[in-house]
Formats: sequence, C-alpha cells, structure tokens
Amino acid sequence: MGKIASFKAKYLEDGHLSIPKEVAASLLLRKGEEVQVLIEKVRFDKMGFLRLSGIWKNKSEEEILIYREIVKERLGIAGKHNL
Repeated sequence: MGKIASFKAKYLEDGHLSIPKEVAASLLLRKGEEVQVLIEKVRFDKMGFLRLSGIWKNKSEEEILIYREIVKERLGIAGKHNL
C-alpha cells in the first residue's frame, strides 16, 4: 500500500472531488494518475453545536455555516480539518 492522506474535499458540480494542492504534492500526484478513494459524507451536528453555543439556537443553518467558515478562516484551517 502507498502513502495515505486524509483531507476534506468538496463534491464539485462536474462530479469530481477537489484535492488540496498540498495533498497532491505530498503524494507526488501527477495529472491523470489514478488514486484509490474512500468517501465518507460529513454531516453537520447542528444540535451538538447548539448545545455548545446556545445563543445560536434561533439562527438558520445558513447563518451557522457562515459563522463556522469564518472561524475556520481565522484559525487558518479552512479545508484542512473538521470543526
């Protein structure tokens, strides 16, 4: 078995998955190479999040998503880890 990398990706409109450049570089991937992929859909735990942040209980899922993305950006982890 070769080198393994774990990362969060977006399912693109054309049916492809995005691979961060850092991951592709660490695996020495070249365009057109085949890779083996294991996919797990990440589900946002709204209730768990709201228990930790009661002030958000009346917010829409869109408002919460925007907040989560802002926090990730400020921490410098956008696209690297689940938050």
